[in-house]
Amino acid sequence: MITEILAKAASESWVGLSGVLFGSLLTTFGVWLTNNANSKRQMQQLAHEERMSSQRIKKERLEELYILVCHWGNLFFSQYMSLKLVMDGHIDYNEYLERTSATDLKGFDFSRIEMIIDIYGVQLGKAYELVMEARSDINKINAEHKLAYQRGVSGAIFKEPAADAQMAFGEACDELKRVISEAARAA
Repeated sequence: MITEILAKAASESWVGLSGVLFGSLLTTFGVWLTNNANSKRQMQQLAHEERMSSQRIKKERLEELYILVCHWGNLFFSQYMSLKLVMDGHIDYNEYLERTSATDLKGFDFSRIEMIIDIYGVQLGKAYELVMEARSDINKINAEHKLAYQRGVSGAIFKEPAADAQMAFGEACDELKRVISEAARAA
């Protein structure tokens, strides 16, 4: 029955039907091309937004690191100034400990510095190592002074090495801050 109807159809009908089918195929292909292009564009846009977000986060963490290093340097200088009073004989070691424990590292999270450097600031490694070496030198002098103080030896012999070590620490912190600021600008 259907074959009879199809056989009786005029040739103009077949031409019209083939035109409609061809137009439908072209429309479908056009929609597919448009959707494909939109999908690619959206993927590129999402990748771009992710890169921008990652850069923004890295920059924020490096800015935070800069501030943390500033605070860290100030804390070391504050401790040095109090210890210098002990070396000069103006206060005793217990008073020094009371002063530094009252202000020493309140709310300061040293592990945050290390975490930010390990995750966001791998390029800061060399400058950070120099700061850690300078900090180690300060700690060594402080420990030697404490032992000498306990034996009753004057702290005068430690004043110059302590001042030099503090200056080296300050210079290393300044260099680290410079490298941090360069990394933050590049982020």
